[in-house]
Amino acid sequence: MRTAKETLIAFYDAVQRRDLAEARLCLDDNQIFYGLFETYPNADAYIKALTGLLSVTTAIDVKLIAGDGDDAVIFFELDTKPPVEARTLVAEWHRVKNGKIVRSQSAFDGRVFAPMFTRKA
Repeated sequence: MRTAKETLIAFYDAVQRRDLAEARLCLDDNQIFYGLFETYPNADAYIKALTGLLSVTTAIDVKLIAGDGDDAVIFFELDTKPPVEARTLVAEWHRVKNGKIVRSQSAFDGRVFAPMFTRKA
């Protein structure tokens, strides 16, 4: 069984290759992702949102992945193209059980991304 750190490394290796089927294998079906703008209640909803993010992503430059017991953290720089052209430092905290990510929380300066989440009345 993979450690939390190994699980997160496997997940982000797959994401960087844009192999979301492989990335999905690292997620528990009931994984919850707490984002700055939205919470995704399960792995499939999160993968759908991640697919959208990757459509404007030009690079994910991983700076650090560290693990401690069931927890792992990652810091990476996310490069995006228009309509959200930016380089953004992202920090994520992941909880892993039985080799699968069950809970994730992301923190970053989201000002450039806010228009993507604005709802029209």
